[in-house]
Amino acid sequence: MAGILMSVIALALASCGEPPGGTMGNDAAEKIDGDVRQLAGLYRERITIEGPANGGAGSQYGEDEKCLTEEDVKDGHRAMLLSFQGDACRFEKYDLEGSTLDAVLVCKADAYQPETRGSITGTVTPTGSNLRMTYSGLGSGEGAVGMRVESERIGDCADEEK
Repeated sequence: MAGILMSVIALALASCGEPPGGTMGNDAAEKIDGDVRQLAGLYRERITIEGPANGGAGSQYGEDEKCLTEEDVKDGHRAMLLSFQGDACRFEKYDLEGSTLDAVLVCKADAYQPETRGSITGTVTPTGSNLRMTYSGLGSGEGAVGMRVESERIGDCADEEK
């Protein structure tokens, strides 16, 4: 279960939301092949564990800041999410209409975990996202976990992080 939870957290940390004050003078990134290319920069991220199927308000899991470089964002949001998952996962569905995302991520079973499926819904913009993720198939295959992942671009990365 720890391996899957770490994958969920890695996926969560890859996502981002619209900052107060807009894009801070940066031009919006272009759409790429039905996807959004986020702006490189410093993002504040908040992950809240909610439990499955809106199972309550949840508890704060963590808040952090992360620098997304030009290399991180060059191929779009979908590619960035998959890069954190390795070869074991693929998108069964990735529909982005405007800024609204509806996706299903499937990760192969291995010796320790059964196949897992993640439903990802919410919004994705060039300066971040607000996503609800629900993963099923954890543990013996019956477990599920829900997460809210919010983040926003808050500025440029420090020179040493670029």
